[in-house]
Amino acid sequence: MLLAGAVGAVDATGAAAGVAGLAAAGFAAAGLATAGFAAGFAAAGLAAGLAAGLAAAGLAAGLAAGLAAAGLAAGLAAGFAAAVLAAGLAAGFAAAGLAAGLAAGFAAAVLAAGLAAGFAAAVLAAGLAAGFAAAVLAAGLAAGFAAAVLAAGFAAGFAAAVLAAGLAAGFAAAVLATGLAAGFAAAVLATGLAAGFAAAVLATGLAAGFAAAVLATGFAAGFAAAVLAAGFAAALTGALAATALLAGFFAELAATTFAGVRAPSTLATASFTRPTPWASFRLS
Repeated sequence: MLLAGAVGAVDATGAAAGVAGLAAAGFAAAGLATAGFAAGFAAAGLAAGLAAGLAAAGLAAGLAAGLAAAGLAAGLAAGFAAAVLAAGLAAGFAAAGLAAGLAAGFAAAVLAAGLAAGFAAAVLAAGLAAGFAAAVLAAGLAAGFAAAVLAAGFAAGFAAAVLAAGLAAGFAAAVLATGLAAGFAAAVLATGLAAGFAAAVLATGLAAGFAAAVLATGFAAGFAAAVLAAGFAAALTGALAATALLAGFFAELAATTFAGVRAPSTLATASFTRPTPWASFRLS
């Protein structure tokens, strides 16, 4: 707009100079008819008009050059300001991206650490549970075996006692039969009676010993079955208790693990609230 005004001023000055030149030419023509001094004055006026026109043209050219230089300087300043603004925006965006990347990496690291700790705790708990179950099973088996051995020992001792009692009864019967046979040796009937009585006593003693042995064997079998059932019941009770403890432990472990996974987001948020060069891009 300033350049257009300057051009308009130059055109007006040129027009005024032209009008002045025409007037001077007319005046010169009139003065030429009257006197030579008028002609000289017209020539001086024409020279003054030409000088004024040249001066006006030079002023217009100077104004145009100044305006062009000012426009160029303003354009350069605007371009430089835009470049600086773009560089600042790029630097801020890069800083925000770097902060976001660091936050994401830290959160991923914390999550990986939490998962590794949870997996290690789960493996440890599984190992402890397996060891505890094996110990309970071994204890139950040892208790059952000891009870079986004890029952077998009782049965063997009882059978030996019954056999000794049977042998003693048989020996007594044999002694009695021998005495009866010696007393009634003179009579065949007495000998026959003594022999029959001795055989009956011996059969009775053997039957009593056999019945006692069968009874002891039944008692031993029942006692062993009861001890084995008690051992299985104890092992089952221990396994159920270990299962309940393991379930509670895994539930507590799951609760602890989930609570530990939620913690890193709070930690990551708190760690990026301290003042930084890019504080205007604070993460939430």
